[in-house]
Amino acid sequence: MSTFKPFAKVIHDRLVELSKHELYTTSITGDELWAAYLAAFPEGTNPIYKTRTEHDCSCCKNFVRNFGPLVAIINGQTHSIWRAEGLEHPFNVVASQLDSLVGSATIKGVFRTSESQYGAETTRSLEDGNTKTWNHFHGRVAERHQNHMPDKARGDINTTAQVFLRGLEELTRDAIGQVVQLIEGNALYRGEEHLAAVKAFQKLHNQYWLVDSKGQDLFIWQHATNPAVRFRNTVIGTLVDDLSKGVDLEAAVRSFEAKVAPANYKRTSALITPRMVADAMKTINDLGLESALERRHATLSDVSVNNVLWVDNDAKAKMKGGVESLLLAAAVAPEPKGKPEDISIDDFMAKVIPTAVSMSVMVKNSQQANFMSLTAPVHADVAPLFKWDNNFAWSYDGNVTDSIKERVKRAGGNITTAKLRVSLAWFNYDDLDIHVIEPSGNHIDFRNKCGKLDVDMNAGGGQTREPVENVSWTSANLRDGVYMVIIDQWSRRETKDVGFELEVESNGQIHRFAYKKALMDECDALVLTVKNGAVVDIKLHADLTGGGFSQEKWGIKTEAWTKVNTLMYSPNYWDDNHTGNRHVFFILDGCVSDAATRGIYNEFLKPELEKHRKVFEVLGNRTQCTPSTEQLSGVGFSSTNKDTVVVRVTTAKSNRVYNVNF
Repeated sequence: MSTFKPFAKVIHDRLVELSKHELYTTSITGDELWAAYLAAFPEGTNPIYKTRTEHDCSCCKNFVRNFGPLVAIINGQTHSIWRAEGLEHPFNVVASQLDSLVGSATIKGVFRTSESQYGAETTRSLEDGNTKTWNHFHGRVAERHQNHMPDKARGDINTTAQVFLRGLEELTRDAIGQVVQLIEGNALYRGEEHLAAVKAFQKLHNQYWLVDSKGQDLFIWQHATNPAVRFRNTVIGTLVDDLSKGVDLEAAVRSFEAKVAPANYKRTSALITPRMVADAMKTINDLGLESALERRHATLSDVSVNNVLWVDNDAKAKMKGGVESLLLAAAVAPEPKGKPEDISIDDFMAKVIPTAVSMSVMVKNSQQANFMSLTAPVHADVAPLFKWDNNFAWSYDGNVTDSIKERVKRAGGNITTAKLRVSLAWFNYDDLDIHVIEPSGNHIDFRNKCGKLDVDMNAGGGQTREPVENVSWTSANLRDGVYMVIIDQWSRRETKDVGFELEVESNGQIHRFAYKKALMDECDALVLTVKNGAVVDIKLHADLTGGGFSQEKWGIKTEAWTKVNTLMYSPNYWDDNHTGNRHVFFILDGCVSDAATRGIYNEFLKPELEKHRKVFEVLGNRTQCTPSTEQLSGVGFSSTNKDTVVVRVTTAKSNRVYNVNF
């Protein structure tokens, strides 16, 4: 008769192979399988050794009860440890019967245990003065299946599987597709943050309905640890759920936006129906405005010198109505000395501009959202589209590339009243967490937000590849002292696009730091010293780089001098127009927007078009001006917002720097 040792080794090797996958418990209990194991031996193949049969020792019983009922799911089919080939009689019979029994059972949940191993490879006994060696079933529990709280771990995953099942059964394909279309059409506020999650669930949903009922059961368990399975309980999942239940599109979207949008939310692209489009087109055609909807970047040759406040000599000849004979270039003036002079924008216009020969500005890091472009109609002679009597308009850059501050703003974090702001950004589905230890010793984190941690992303599953977290202090709760900033890798899910960036803003001064390798555990990233309500010192981890620095945007370097080509008011204040808020635009040399620019905003439209504002929201988004090398772009400042721009002005006799206050 064959020996037990080869049988035990084959089963052990099989367990090692299956443990590379998720393991699941089945409806067969350990005791039922142990009884089936003993009964599976053909008559006469499990002999009595002294007082009991040979193959029913406690070591093997321990192994069979715990590992025997488990299965792995591979290529949509269950596999037990008993599916082994090349066994000799009688063990081939035993393994075949147990594999059939376990394979026909249903899956009950995932396998988790606090134990590290079951069974033992060998034991020894002393008999008649001789040592006898016994071979047994044995196996170690793979690390992925161990947990110090196994009941909770099993319960969490099993509950998630039920959420997944409800999502697959209750959310409709049409509703999922409709939400994808809304996001891709930029018609859903903050929708882009959820697009990856919707598409991940959509892919699973499609796969689920392609298999039979038994395959569907296995499919649920096979994907139970996928972050996408919790989709139904996410905020974007509630929108799909509402649409699946037949809730009106507008009502469902309003409900979604109420969950994610700040109180001052204004949607960038409205939801429109074919009837609304038809009504709007009738009004557009009645007013002869269809050709006016085509927009482009404005150029110097479009703008009359009469509509600008100041123009550099090099630019003047290119402008409409420009003169051919230019002023003599100014003599080289000495470099400015001393502190910049504070001056209001009105005094600057009245007292400084008339004698200026050349001008340059220093754009601060904090003013990246001030970048703007002037836009014009493609066709020259078109009816007025806006509230003023020219067809020029402007667009600020509201989606600053790679700006952590803008990402925090879109996520609803505090950037407006913050005296001090520390923002974390990263670039994959990992769950990083920001911690701050305040001078008092108070520890701010996701469990203790203290009203200061207001954005926490990718917790509980990857939702966006542009996550941010934000901690901010106002004048009321910022204290002098030392603040320690710690970044923790809470859940590592990816090996690409690793690292993180930190942005510290204090009194309008931005410092940005980068950690360019994978974070494995936690990093004592920054130590900030605050004095008199401002950061006066920053110490950083050895692997962090950066600081107060010059960034590049639209070909312009911040924190550096840039030549001004033209100074002008916004088109709503050209000629005799005085409509709405006045803006002052510094058109910068070499400033070129590298992205499509919106040329139509509802706020600009003439009153007759107000009733079609939803259609124009979509038109404004879909008729953007394509980038061009000849464009009038720079930085703008509104008369209604407090701000300061640093301007260096050269006249024939002086070279001075001003802090121009708005």
